Amino acid sequence: MNIDVTPHVHADREVTLKITMEISSVVGQSSIGGISQPIIGSKKIEHEIRLRDGESSLVGGIFDDSQTKSLAGIPGLAQIPILKYLFGQTTQDKSQDETVFAITPHIIRGAYVSELNQRAIDIGTANTIELRHVSRVVLPAPPAQAPAATATPAVSNPATPNPASAAPAPNPAAAPAGQGANFLFDPGQITAEKGGTFVVNLLISGAQNVYSVPVQMNYDPAKLQLVNVSNGGFLSQDGQAVALVHREDDATGSLLITATRPPGSGGVSGQGAVVTLTFQAKASGQTPLTITRGGALDPAQQRITVNGAQASVTVQ
Repeated sequence: MNIDVTPHVHADREVTLKITMEISSVVGQSSIGGISQPIIGSKKIEHEIRLRDGESSLVGGIFDDSQTKSLAGIPGLAQIPILKYLFGQTTQDKSQDETVFAITPHIIRGAYVSELNQRAIDIGTANTIELRHVSRVVLPAPPAQAPAATATPAVSNPATPNPASAAPAPNPAAAPAGQGANFLFDPGQITAEKGGTFVVNLLISGAQNVYSVPVQMNYDPAKLQLVNVSNGGFLSQDGQAVALVHREDDATGSLLITATRPPGSGGVSGQGAVVTLTFQAKASGQTPLTITRGGALDPAQQRITVNGAQASVTVQ
C-alpha cells in the first residue's frame, strides 16, 4: 500500500490535501515458460480535500473481495466425480474488506498574515476597464500648537512657576515603556570556562493568553556554539505538549525558535521559562546574547508585543 499526500497550507489556517492511494495485491497465478508467476492487481484512488487545522476526514472506498475454495478428504478417492461426495469435503470461503483512513492535519508553524498581505490587487486587461473607489483611513488632525512666546518675556517671580515654560503633560494613551510583556534572560550575567557548557533560560513575564512564542536571537559564533534547545515549561504549565522548532546558522550566529501549544488548547498567562538554551564556550572574551526579533501569538494568531532582552556572557 502506497499513500502519497501533498499538503498546501492556506492563510486562514486551512490545509488542502492531495491524496493518492494505491493498493496492490496478488490476484492469481500465470504460467510463463513453465514457471508460475503471480498476477498483481492494483487499485488507485485520488482525493483532494480541504480541512481546517485539527479537523479529521475519513478516506474510504477501497474494497477487497476474495473467494477461497478448498478440498479435503482421502487422496485419490476425493477427486473421483462420484466418490468425492463420500470420501471428500469441499469448503468455500468468501470475505470482503474495506480500508478506511482517518487523516488529521496539524499546522506546526503558520505564516503571519498582515493587513498588507490581504490587500486587494488590481488585475485585468486593456479591454476591461473598471473605476472603483478605494477607502482610505483618514487620520485625525493633530492638535493646534500654542502660539510662540514673544521675544521679550515678562519678568516673573522666581517662586511662581511660569506656565509657558512648564513641561507638557504626558499622553494618557501612551503606555509606559516598562509595562506589557517582557523577555528576560536568567541569568543575565553569565561567566563560563573556555571549553565548558552553560545553561541560560529565556523567560517571559506579564504574558496574557499566549499560544505561540516565535523569537530570533543572535550570538557570536566565534565564542559560543549552540548545543541544545529544550522546552522551558511556560507553555506546558497545564500539561499540554509543546511543539518546539528551532533553526540555527552557525556561520552568522542566528537562532530562530518557535514554541507552540497544541491546536485548540487555548493560551496561557503569567510568567515562566519559554525555552532552555545550552551553549558551549569556544573562545575567551565577552559577548552579548541578544533578542533581535521576538513576540508572541494568541490562539487567534494575533500578535502580542513583547519587549526584548539581552544577556552578557564572559568566557574565561
